[in-house]
Amino acid sequence: MSNKPELISLQGELFLAKMVNGEPSALRSVGNTPELQLKITSDSTDHFESKTGLRAKDAVLRKKTGVAVSGTLEEVTKENLAMVLSGKTLAVPEATITETALGAVKAGEMIDLGIRNLSDVVFKGPADAEITADKYNLDAVFGTVIFNEAITDVKWSGQSGAVNRTSIATEIGQEYRFFFKGIDTFSGDKVAVTLWRLELSPETEFDLIHEDFAEYSFDGECLADISKANDAELSIFGHIERFSVAT
Repeated sequence: MSNKPELISLQGELFLAKMVNGEPSALRSVGNTPELQLKITSDSTDHFESKTGLRAKDAVLRKKTGVAVSGTLEEVTKENLAMVLSGKTLAVPEATITETALGAVKAGEMIDLGIRNLSDVVFKGPADAEITADKYNLDAVFGTVIFNEAITDVKWSGQSGAVNRTSIATEIGQEYRFFFKGIDTFSGDKVAVTLWRLELSPETEFDLIHEDFAEYSFDGECLADISKANDAELSIFGHIERFSVAT
């Protein structure tokens, strides 16, 4: 008989799949997650007896049950960025920027051209005369320009390079299928966790300046899949499976 204690120490990898029309799309890894937790919550009403004079609690009515998830992301892929920001990431291809009017510009004021990763930029002034480079300071990478003198009727054109654009707070309420591949580093057992429907909270903090590697926390609530209400082996929120693999 083994005297080895039943301890556990988990490591593993989290995969998420966007739910589309009630079905999960392909699972994808979210990368390194140094922290990942499940939390079960419950609202209850306590009952106290009034027969003995002790007013002792003798029953608890469990009225509401929930399952929550929290964790930390370290790898900011374009998919993870969209998830953290409750947005959508799209690839904006390179393009030719046709002549666009800026109007009258003032000396020393920075203008955001609204397009990043620029090249071959040309500015024109009154009568379509080209404005020479000594009259402005262009940051083509970020698409800003400062003119050294006031000029009327300014127009510009150029080329833009490809960028990834992530919207902010446009996909609130997106659901995911949660799947965790884990290993108990103490016993060697495998642990698989499946949550049918996970809705991530839009409340987050996205630091724009760091002194070290960035980490991004996320929280979410599991929503019930009531189609599994009568299946005692699956449950309406999900389940944890632990097993050993024969060598």
